[in-house]
This record gives sequence, structure tokens and C-alpha cells, in this order.
Amino acid sequence: MSMLSCMKRDLVHHGRLAVAALVLFAGCGSSDGDDTRSYLERTLAQRFVSETSHLVTLQTFRTEDPQSEQLVVDNLARSRDYLMGLAQEFNLGQRTLKLEPFEWRRAGPTQTQWVFGFRLGSGPKKVAILAHLDTVPPGNADWRPFEPRVEARDYRGAAQPFLVGRGAADDKGPAVLALIVMRALANRYDGTNALDGLTVELIFDTSEETDFSTAYYFQEVGVPDFGIVFDAVWTVRAEKGIERPVFTVPLGAAPSNGIFVEAFNSAPGATNQIPDTVTARINGNDEAALDRLAANVADLYQQYGFDDPLYRRAPLEVSRDAKAVVLTTKVIGAQHGSVPDQNRANGASPVVSLANFLAHLVDDAMLAPNGVGRMLQFMAWGWGTTVFGEKHPDLLERHDQVFEQGNGTTYALTRVTTSPQDVALRIDIRYALGHHGVAWDGKTEGQLPGTSVFPDAFEQLVNRFQQDRPGQAVTVATVNGASPDVRDPQSPRFQRISGAYERAVGAPMPLAAIGGGTDAKGQVNLVAAGPLFTLAFGPPINYHGLNEGAPIEDLQLSARILYQIMLDEIANKTTR
Repeated sequence: MSMLSCMKRDLVHHGRLAVAALVLFAGCGSSDGDDTRSYLERTLAQRFVSETSHLVTLQTFRTEDPQSEQLVVDNLARSRDYLMGLAQEFNLGQRTLKLEPFEWRRAGPTQTQWVFGFRLGSGPKKVAILAHLDTVPPGNADWRPFEPRVEARDYRGAAQPFLVGRGAADDKGPAVLALIVMRALANRYDGTNALDGLTVELIFDTSEETDFSTAYYFQEVGVPDFGIVFDAVWTVRAEKGIERPVFTVPLGAAPSNGIFVEAFNSAPGATNQIPDTVTARINGNDEAALDRLAANVADLYQQYGFDDPLYRRAPLEVSRDAKAVVLTTKVIGAQHGSVPDQNRANGASPVVSLANFLAHLVDDAMLAPNGVGRMLQFMAWGWGTTVFGEKHPDLLERHDQVFEQGNGTTYALTRVTTSPQDVALRIDIRYALGHHGVAWDGKTEGQLPGTSVFPDAFEQLVNRFQQDRPGQAVTVATVNGASPDVRDPQSPRFQRISGAYERAVGAPMPLAAIGGGTDAKGQVNLVAAGPLFTLAFGPPINYHGLNEGAPIEDLQLSARILYQIMLDEIANKTTR
């Protein structure tokens, strides 16, 4: 292929961003590394979709079902065996430098702590690539989450092929790319001593979405000298803190008169995932009132004025179950709990939409008060449809020089469950520096010490609600999942990544301060970088959502960048 035809093809798909990448890596140049770069390109083209598709068919999401852990572990073992088979097949063509498997595993309090992967070399200095093979739950099965397929989607200004399926983007697709890069490195350096003194390690986490097995692994074996967590965007210079509160109201006795919200339940799933659906069941001893509600509730919902007249309400379905009226709302758009602002801007949350509407009906005495109604009133009073804590800014709203306005502390109201005893609200909070109990000194890298200020803030919040709206008490228990992690973009490790990025792409490396938590959090030697080039987690990527898709050409470009980073690390192994 000529250089001109390489550039023309890439301009169609990526514009300026990846012209240099294909010139460098698709056999369009004339450098000494052409043969090995051709190997990388051939493998990306021939193996990425099929290998990722195999992993996508294996269900590796955890739920609260007691049987879930064993099912996940069994499918992770199948994933491991498949990847080991790929490595063994590759090794047959190698002379001296082969992919050596490793595994670390132990029983944890609630789930298996387990990482495995491959190593090249055996030197004392260690460079690592990290990815993970577990996923969030699939949501409803209508989108065929475990039937991988390729389809065209509009993305970043042009049509691009997407591999669709749970885990394609997060993080099985990137995991396969990392293994392809490892094979390309082994192919390039086979029969040489280039890796003397160095170990290149590919680490697969099996519980990144829940418990971060790599953190336990590093406690025992130590942290790599340098590593890329291939599970984010180019390139993460800060991650917000994570807080997971649970607010609870006793259910109490059912009202003796009228109709009321008997139950309000989000679809099963993880706290870091906006649910696909929410269902409210309205019942009572006034059958005529239930009939009137069933006949009119759709119109009432459409006429209801949310706190923002431009708010996009979630689609509502009305049905009957015996005499009860059943209301179901469905999600639109982004579902990752770390970016409720994206859902707010371009989608609709089924939790927020239905909770605010039903709280209004309780306020207007159309529905009798009870524990569920009280919780819905608290949700509407505390957050309404906002996601940055604007209704109580002194307690809930924070942004700063790292997590700037429009990217400050976020609140994703994701899970509401009704039990015979109570109704509980779970919120996925990704918080800025001002919500942490220890101030950042403006220079130190890594996680901030200490914990958040949310226990005090939430106590004030529920007390304020009790004063403003007397009634059943709302109680709260909260867990600080992680403190904010801030890095220096001028540090040597960031400059090394930036240099490799520019050589591979021909454009400056972007920086991002994100809400998502990665395996890099708390490990200053590790940087979360790639494979995505955008922070837009909604359609067409749908991170943690329905119809998750991996933009194939963008992910392959990220593999080229990762390959360049590893080439640089190997070339300069004695000076870094």
C-alpha cells in the first residue's frame, strides 16, 4: 500500500488524529520496524474481533445472587483457558522470547481475589499493562449482550464499525488489544537480548468492577515500576473520590385509606450503573381511585413540571396487575454512574423521572403518605433532577482547579429497593477535592490521605429535611470507596506517555480528570490511559449501558499507541 493511499484511507475514518499512526504502523514507512509493525497490523485486523467476541460470549458479571460468584469464577476460568491457548499457539512460532503465564489467587471475604496474565522477560525492572475481564451486569437481554456482532455507528464525525456486546469496550476489547501488543513485542524482540533486566507483564484483573483484585496482588508482590491501565481515556491525570451512601426509611404500616406507592424498585444491577428500568407499584383500598389513576397517569406524567422545564423525562409505561397500577420508566442514554451529567444532558434517568413525579403526587395528596412516598419526597427535595448537588450547594456542590465547574462532585441516584421492612436509596457519588477531609497540597501525586466529609454533610442533610418536611426519619450509612487521586501532567511518566502518543498519533496528548475508578487509583507508578479518545460515555459507546459497543478503529489506534509506549520503555529500560 502506498503512503498516499494509507493517508487517504485514514482521513476517511479518523481525520487528522490517526494519519500519522497508519503511516508509522501499517507498513507505509520504511523504518527498521516495518516487519514487526506489519505483524501488529495483521494481528489487529485478523484477530481482534474474533478473540474479543469469544470473551464477550462468556458472562463475567457479578450480582447479589448467592450463586453468582461461582458462575463468574467458572467463566473467568474459561476466559483464562482461552487466552492461555492463544499464548500457547503464538509461542509455537517463537525461538527464545515466549509469553510466560502466571497466576495469583486467593479467597477473599466475599469474592475470589484473582489476577492472571503473561510475562515477557524476567528482569528485576517491571513494566506492566493492566486490563480487566469482569463486567457490569448486562441489563435487559433484549439487546443480546452476549451475542457479539459488528455494526456501523456514527462516532466522532464519521461512520465506524463497532463491536457490540457486554465488555466489548469495558474492558474485554482492550484486554485483547493488550495481548495483541504483547505478541507483537515478543515477535519483534525474539532472538534478541533487548529485554535483559526487564519484565513486561500483562495483568488481567477479575474483579475491577467490584473489589479490585490487583490491589491485593500488589500488596503481596509489589507494584510495577511503570504501568498503563488500559481501561479509560487518553490520558487520566486525576480520578475523583468515590462515596457510596445508603439512605433508608422504614416502610411502616400500609395506609388504611386511599391509594399509595406500595413498592418502588430499580432493576437489579450495580450501584455504578443507572438502571435500565424502574417499576413503581401503586395499590390501596380505593379501587375507583386506582382506575382513575390508571386512566389518567400517563397524561399527568407528561404534564408534570419538573424543576427544569427542559428536563427530558424517561419513557413511561402503564399496566395493571390485578387491581394495582404498575408504572415502569425506561432509561435513555448514558448509564455509567460516574457521569450522571451525561445522562442528564442527552438522556433520561428512570429513577429520577419517576421518583420526582410520584413525590409530586404524594405532595398533592393524590397518593397517601407512607415510607416509600417519604423516600421519594426526600429524593426530590434533596436532588430533584440535578446531578451536581445544586439544590443544597453548601453541603453537596463542589468543584476545584482539577475537577472544574461542570466536572465537580456528581450524584447518580441509581438504586432504590423496597423490602418488607424499609425502602433504601443507593447513590453513586464521584467527588471533587472539596468533599475530602484532607486538602490537596497542590503538588503531591497519588491518593489523598484520610476520608471524605460526607458523613457530616449527610447528617446535616437529613436533619435539614426533617426540619423542612417533618415526618418519618431518614437514616443514612455511608462508605468511602476511595479518595481522589491527582497526578502531575509534567511528571516524567506522563511526559513519556505524551511523547509516545505524539509519535504514534501526530497530535498532542489530551488530559482528563474523570469520575470513573480504575486500577491506577492509589498506584502512582500506574497511569490510566486509553483506549478511548472521548469522555462521552453515552451512545454510541454506552459504557455500562445497553448496546455497549467498542469503536474498532479507535481501539486499534490505541493499540498502536500502547505498542509505541512499550517500545520506548524497552528501548530506555536502563535509564528510567
